[in-house]
Amino acid sequence: MATGNTEGLMRKRTVALCAATGLAAGAVLLVPTVTTDTSQGDTRVLAVSVNDGRSILLGPTDPVTFPLEVTAEDDSGIRSVGPIGVWGPSYGVLKVGPTQCTPTSATVSVCRGTVTVDPMKKDVFNDEAGTWFVDLKVNANDGDHFVGQTAAGFSLKRAARVTGYGIPEQATEGQELAVSGWLARAFWSDNKFHGYRNGMTYLQFRPAGSSLWTTVATAVSDPTGTLTAHVRATASGDYQWYSPGDKWTGDATSTSLSVAVAANPAAATDSPGPGVSP
Repeated sequence: MATGNTEGLMRKRTVALCAATGLAAGAVLLVPTVTTDTSQGDTRVLAVSVNDGRSILLGPTDPVTFPLEVTAEDDSGIRSVGPIGVWGPSYGVLKVGPTQCTPTSATVSVCRGTVTVDPMKKDVFNDEAGTWFVDLKVNANDGDHFVGQTAAGFSLKRAARVTGYGIPEQATEGQELAVSGWLARAFWSDNKFHGYRNGMTYLQFRPAGSSLWTTVATAVSDPTGTLTAHVRATASGDYQWYSPGDKWTGDATSTSLSVAVAANPAAATDSPGPGVSP
């Protein structure tokens, strides 16, 4: 959204990260960075974990706090990790709280901190969903340090939800069922859920007594987020909508919709009886 881009560029906080310029393939590339230093000595990052490797799903109103963990090594030991921050699409910027380092050996330390993102405080805008990066400086006891602008990547996605409706409580075997639903995702711009268009969604069925869901139809949401699928009733069980999401949007599953399917009397009447030739 053009409005989201404009708002995002206007409100970026220079207190969190500053902008640095670099040349890449003859073009100017803006890269947020917490320091203008370069790496020095034998300090190195062994691993960076954000939210334990899981995507961060952010709804329209509730803040989310997630962990960030840096494992670093230097022959003199690690003194600290900082400054540290995260940056994302459309100049998105988030601050990282103070980190605490715990030595696991004479040369290796694990440093932990947290990041809080609050959509009500306009920490992020819709166009900032996607892949984010960790920008950090690791400081060793002997004065060596490591600087990494993309020390790790992680996904910050707009939370989604999907609801289902239209399934009757009872149906006859072979009866056509029109199953409807609504797919929506968080809008950080106005802190509400709105219909999500062009979202691929799967209608799944689970027979009574089974735990296995099977896809029986697919649907793409219309401009309002509405979903529609038609299936034939075959057995009693449950239906649900499942949306896998994408790079910018989280996955979502509806509550199950139960239906009891009875045998079709007409089918039994039309079938020849035992020993009767058709």
